[in-house]
Amino acid sequence: MNTVPMFEAKNKLPLFMHQAEETGPVFISRRNKTVGVLLSIDEYHRLIAKGRKDTILDRAAEFRKKVDGHLTNEEIDRIFDVRDYTTQGTSWENDVFKGVFDD
Repeated sequence: MNTVPMFEAKNKLPLFMHQAEETGPVFISRRNKTVGVLLSIDEYHRLIAKGRKDTILDRAAEFRKKVDGHLTNEEIDRIFDVRDYTTQGTSWENDVFKGVFDD
């Protein structure tokens, strides 16, 4: 693990940026405590892509593209309907969710 003091990173930024691109992250410290890190842009993109989770909206959009022309939007909406119908008809259900799921 390559750790450099902040003042040195500031004075030699191009050197440490090349190191981050060639050998991996360069950690930056202040008063012997790590406070930052330099990453190559490739490493940054890899981390961002790894951490991203698909939402149901992402999946629905992807599904819509795959079945374009085969299913109607209404049919697709029914497939991805995640509403909880177990409370339907209870006294509070009508008030709490009023207007939320209406088209």
